[in-house]
Amino acid sequence: MILPATLPDVLEAEAGTGARLGAIDADAAAERTRADYGRTSRWALGLLGTAGAAVAVLITSFAIEVLASGADPLGDAVFAAFVILVAAAFGVPSIVLLVGLHRSGRRLARAAAYWAELPYAHGRRAPGRGDWFAVRFAGYSGDLLPRLITSSLAGLAAVFAASAAIRALVIAAPVSQTALWAGWAVLFACVCCGQFGGVQRIQNGLLAREPA
Repeated sequence: MILPATLPDVLEAEAGTGARLGAIDADAAAERTRADYGRTSRWALGLLGTAGAAVAVLITSFAIEVLASGADPLGDAVFAAFVILVAAAFGVPSIVLLVGLHRSGRRLARAAAYWAELPYAHGRRAPGRGDWFAVRFAGYSGDLLPRLITSSLAGLAAVFAASAAIRALVIAAPVSQTALWAGWAVLFACVCCGQFGGVQRIQNGLLAREPA
């Protein structure tokens, strides 16, 4: 999920051999890796994967409800198995997609941070007055702001789902409800941490531009 034009920059950042390049080359590499990380298509695929995984959790909770009914053990088991297959059809591709986005996004974010920091860390460029604003308002850029918004929403959804799961346990609600809320809590917590972690890595790379 890394563009071929960006992969050499990522590999060189991971190898830590970028010090031989000048500041202009480092700026170009930082721009390429961050543009790759900030693609709208990557963000949209993340939303799609999250929605698919959430639907899979919902369908799985329905299968648990069917099994817990106990009306017709054999028939319920067969029907629940079919429902779980449907859930897997949604969940497996969605989880594979989310894991792929996370792994590639982590590599891109680290590379973007490495290249953004390089000219300043090696003394090839001194921070200027404009860098004070660049460091503090990086989160409002067009590529990072949508990810901050969706990671915040995912965090809120995770907290709400976790509280609902605890309430379901306290009031002895059907196990399907507890499983549904617990599954959503885990899913949204992972989405929140994954997205926010990438943004934070890029912002950490910009700290070298801090004039103070």
